[in-house]
Amino acid sequence: MNNQQIPTPKFPISNPPLLQASALGTPRPAHTCAPKGMQSKSAYQSGAVLIISLIMLLLLTLIGTTGMQSTSVEEKMAGNLRDKNLAFQAAESALKAAESSLISPAVLPTFTDAGTGGFYKDTSTIPIASAILTDSFWTTNPVATSSVTTLGNSIATPVYIIQQLPAACFGTCPPDPTSTPYRISVRATGGTTNAVVILQSIYSPS
Repeated sequence: MNNQQIPTPKFPISNPPLLQASALGTPRPAHTCAPKGMQSKSAYQSGAVLIISLIMLLLLTLIGTTGMQSTSVEEKMAGNLRDKNLAFQAAESALKAAESSLISPAVLPTFTDAGTGGFYKDTSTIPIASAILTDSFWTTNPVATSSVTTLGNSIATPVYIIQQLPAACFGTCPPDPTSTPYRISVRATGGTTNAVVILQSIYSPS
């Protein structure tokens, strides 16, 4: 049998090492890089999480802002309702005080066409029925005042006028010549000047 020599390859054939020696001699995994597609997917996921987080933060901010605005509106509504109630109570108190001033043995005021002291005759040329609805009437014409002490010092002093009317039938006719009707108009404000209440009544002492 002839021995044949196997030719030696010109270049070594070997597999790449899976482990590398560390400085202390302990084997460690060789450094490998993630595939390019996997890196792109990870970056995409991180960007999506950031966008979702920003959207949620924006929604929470809008919810909080809306809640604060709603609370502020409710507080204003409650304050306005309180001012309106105070104005109504002040107007009622002044209306009763005006009626009391016409009851005997009270000395009746003097009624004039000009409305001296807030007391007007039925012959007055001032269109009281419509004028009392304007703010200017109460600041440019004579009015009477009524102090309201039960509602606190924050309430402005209510004002009123009394207009003497011609005799009219009240239950029986012809009208009683000794019974004189009066039209009482009152204006009052609450805790602020924006809450205004105007009350009016027809009153006859007898």
